[in-house]
Amino acid sequence: ANELIHSPPRSRPIARSPPHTRRAHVPPRVPSAARAVAMDTEPGARDDSDTARLIGMRASAPARARVSTVRLIGINAFMFGYGAWISSFAMVTLPSESTRFFPGAESVALGSFLFIAGASQLSGPWAGYASDRTRHSLGRRRPMIIKGAYVVTPALVMMFVARTYNEKAYAASAYYIGFTASMLALNVMYTAATGIVPDLIPESQTGEANGVLAAMSAAGACTGFVYTMVYPNLGSLYWFYIGLVFVTVPITCYAANEPSTLKGDVEDDVEGADGESSALDSKFSWRELASMYYISPTEETQKSFFWLFVCRTFYYTGISAQVFLQYLLRDTAVKSDGSKLVAHEPAQAVAFLSVIGQLGGMLCAYPAGILSDYVGRRTMITISCAGIISVYFLFIYVHNMSNITYVGVYYGAMNGMFLSVDYALAIDCLPSREQSARWLAIWGIASFIGTSIGPTMFALILHFAPESADGATAQSGYTQMLLIGAFWMVLCAAGLVLVRPKRLGANTE
Repeated sequence: ANELIHSPPRSRPIARSPPHTRRAHVPPRVPSAARAVAMDTEPGARDDSDTARLIGMRASAPARARVSTVRLIGINAFMFGYGAWISSFAMVTLPSESTRFFPGAESVALGSFLFIAGASQLSGPWAGYASDRTRHSLGRRRPMIIKGAYVVTPALVMMFVARTYNEKAYAASAYYIGFTASMLALNVMYTAATGIVPDLIPESQTGEANGVLAAMSAAGACTGFVYTMVYPNLGSLYWFYIGLVFVTVPITCYAANEPSTLKGDVEDDVEGADGESSALDSKFSWRELASMYYISPTEETQKSFFWLFVCRTFYYTGISAQVFLQYLLRDTAVKSDGSKLVAHEPAQAVAFLSVIGQLGGMLCAYPAGILSDYVGRRTMITISCAGIISVYFLFIYVHNMSNITYVGVYYGAMNGMFLSVDYALAIDCLPSREQSARWLAIWGIASFIGTSIGPTMFALILHFAPESADGATAQSGYTQMLLIGAFWMVLCAAGLVLVRPKRLGANTE
């Protein structure tokens, strides 16, 4: 039953197995022993789990060819749009729209928007589950990206209309609905896009590919901030976001030329109920979907990925101190003439620091990704954590805005280094490359947990901190916040000891 069935010439009769042993036709290029090796089973053995039958039982793929840098940029074009959207939306659009819809209660409104944005990341594992099982002529990832674009675009139009007629009773509710839909769709698109690299890029090029990804995200963020400074009209931002969708999604889908996963293209060797050979269709399973939200700390294939998840949570808990940067500059920074920042100056200073920080991250991300292929991912992340700790100490002692500008560039470079290498290390630790979207979606939830714990903790510290004579939060409150943020960075770097990547290059110390 496991022997190869070769298709003879048309003039000769076709030999068929008896009905009770008949199997699906398999092209002769892959022997059954090779298929068994690809499944990590003995020849003739079968794995009846849904996941194995859907995507594990297939022929060994040929060695992946090296991908050009130009194509890597095209594959990550969506990450450019994602970076531009997320950065400007969080720093500019949402705070302003919160004031527009709820004057006097803008802080509560902004908190609710950020909660929705964070909670929407919980859709990631479901998106990964669906993406890994997608059967489409365009492959597994591109259909999810395209479907997400179909939702994001009308959601943005709904938000634009709601803000235009914000005096209407239904405007705020319509904006919330559009925002929720856009965040869910955007996270589905992001989850599918992150699965492209492990699907198409050879392991030897993982560091470079993820360096390009981080650089494109940073470049997009810079573009978003620059656009908000050049065109301060918030209404035009929504058309800017829609334009990003129409430009970046087609480029990514064109560059990520995935093979078809339709029946007959994927070799699912499964016997039908009637004894005839049939291709296996994707079936929804609540049990498997629930498992998408769980990482085992003890199972050998998942242990390293679990500890990487924990380390990433630590990092984002510590890095979330940046949310209060505007308050830090307002209360402690001074200009060259010795006066403090007033009125809109703190917000403008944050926007400027964000731009130069993103530039620093963009310039550092690509070389850091390549360097990590040689010195190891954990080494680079440890350097990044040490750099962020030093930035926090600089913010404690440096208050002149001219010097803070240099700190901003350094801060962006260290954060860009982490973003580049962190994703590469996640790919090195994947329990299964065939289910990459699933595992990367779980990995993405770590940032949601960290950015939920951190701001809550830091807000309480600043709320109960003593005040200075002019009513501003005293330096001691910010010092406590930054020291605790540095402590979380220490935990992140220390936890990397428990992360054991599979790839040899990633193990290099």
